[in-house]
Amino acid sequence: MRFAFAGLVVLALFSGAAADASVMTDFAFRWSGYLLLVAGLGLRMWSIVYIGGKKTQELITTGPYSLCRNPLYVGTILLTLGFALSFDNLLMCLWALVVVIPVHVITVLMEERHLGAIFRERYAQYYQQTPRFFFRFSSYRGVAHMDLSVHVLQRAAIDALGILMIPPLANLIGVLHSHGMLPVFWGW
Repeated sequence: MRFAFAGLVVLALFSGAAADASVMTDFAFRWSGYLLLVAGLGLRMWSIVYIGGKKTQELITTGPYSLCRNPLYVGTILLTLGFALSFDNLLMCLWALVVVIPVHVITVLMEERHLGAIFRERYAQYYQQTPRFFFRFSSYRGVAHMDLSVHVLQRAAIDALGILMIPPLANLIGVLHSHGMLPVFWGW
């Protein structure tokens, strides 16, 4: 999975934004990216609060996990697409669609087998009732009380700060490209 994200970072650094993009296209790409970043971050944070380091110790079926089986990965996919769009870079979008998303799907399929082996009948029932990726809002179930790990929340907050730095970094890299301080090897 790290290879998939490393490719995005290399593309962010050394490939340019769409060369013939109009101001409106650039605006639409970047703001769509920013909105997907915020949506992905919100979904990941909500999912982390519920799963809180208990991924293989307890089958979580409430909160975002009552809507779909993999809200954490859905949030990551939204973040990835938002990252690519916020750079206004078609090559990054293509990489996200062709490499990053399939890697996540393969990971989910392997995890499903693993969780099925651990939680057996309970997971089989959850698997049948809850969609893999697409939300079923009618099946939402919340909780009245939950225990939270401070360590997990601290780590999630640090991740969130890193994600919130993507838009200014995209702008900085664009400035470095336009002034020739960072080479552009691939332009789309």
